[in-house]
Amino acid sequence: MTLKLKNMGFQIQRDFQSLNFENLRKLADHYLMEGDLRGLLDLSNYSQILVAESISEGGFPEKALISIERDPETAVRLYRQVRWKLNERAREIFRRLISKVVIRASCGDVKGLTTESRDYVPYSPGMEFDLERTIERIIERCKRIEEVDYDDIVASTKSRRNRSLVIILDSSGSMTGKKILIAMMIAAIASHKLREGRYCVIGFNSDAFVMKSPTDNKSVTKVIEEILDLVPLGYTNIAEGLRRGLELSRHLRDPDFLLITDGEYNVGEDPRNVARRFRSLNVIYTAGRRGSKGLALCESMASLGGGRCFTVRDFREIPGMMRRIFGH
Repeated sequence: MTLKLKNMGFQIQRDFQSLNFENLRKLADHYLMEGDLRGLLDLSNYSQILVAESISEGGFPEKALISIERDPETAVRLYRQVRWKLNERAREIFRRLISKVVIRASCGDVKGLTTESRDYVPYSPGMEFDLERTIERIIERCKRIEEVDYDDIVASTKSRRNRSLVIILDSSGSMTGKKILIAMMIAAIASHKLREGRYCVIGFNSDAFVMKSPTDNKSVTKVIEEILDLVPLGYTNIAEGLRRGLELSRHLRDPDFLLITDGEYNVGEDPRNVARRFRSLNVIYTAGRRGSKGLALCESMASLGGGRCFTVRDFREIPGMMRRIFGH
C-alpha cells in the first residue's frame, strides 16, 4: 500500500524499507503531528528507536492527545512498544496520559463498585437535594419560583457500603499480544473503581507478587501505571496467584475475587484444587488461539469458586462485562 504525505514530495511505502533515515524521521514526525497512532505503531515495528526519538523530542501535540483519548487500545500498544526507548520524561508523560484515559473511560462506562441506597428526608440548609423530585413537588404545589421555601425542597441522604476486591492478574509468558493488553485494561479499570473501597492487586507468572496490598495507600494512578509496565514472562502458576489472593483477602471484609488469565497453566499445583477454597471467584478468560484448553479450565475454576466465567476477546467488550460482574 502506498501513502502520499502532504508537503513531503515523495511516496511512502508501508514497509518503509525504501526510505532513508531522514525520510523515516520526517514520516514519524508527520504521524505524531497528525495524531496517527496507528502509523506510529506500524513504523515502530520497523524502528522503535526512531519513533521513540520523535516522541521524546516532539512531545504530544494536540492531535496526538486527541487520538490517545479516542483510541486507548492503540495508545497502549504504542506505549508498550517504545516505552524503554523513550527518554524518562516522555515515558512518564505517555504513561500518565494513558492512565488518565483509563480513569476517564472507567468513569463513563462502569459505575463505582459500591452498594448505594438513597433516602428522602425533610430538607435543612447544607443537605444534598434531589433536583428532579424538587421540581416535581414545586409543579404539584403550583408554586412560582419566588414562592419556593425549604418545605418544597426534597432532600436526600446516601448510605454507601464500599466493596472490597482482590484482583489476580496473569502476567506470564503466554499472555502476549492482545491478551495482556485486555488483562491490563480490566485490572486498571477495576482498580480505579475500587479507589473508594479496599482492594489489592496481585500479579503472577512463575511466582506471585503483590502490586498493591489491602493496606497500601498507593494512588490509583500509580497502580495503573505499574500495571501498564507489566512484562509478560515466565511460566503460568495460577495456583500460586490464587493462594496469594486468599492470604491477602484476610485483610478485607467479604471480598470478591477477580482472576484474569488465559488459563494456560503449566507449572505448580492444579489451580482447581485452590479454586475450591473460594466462595466468590469470578474468572475472566482472555481468549487466545483456537483450540486452547484455557477456557475449560477457567470455567471450571469459576464454578468451583462460586463465581462466573467471562470471555473477553476485544476491548469494546470490557464495559459490558464489568457491569455483569459487579451488578451495575
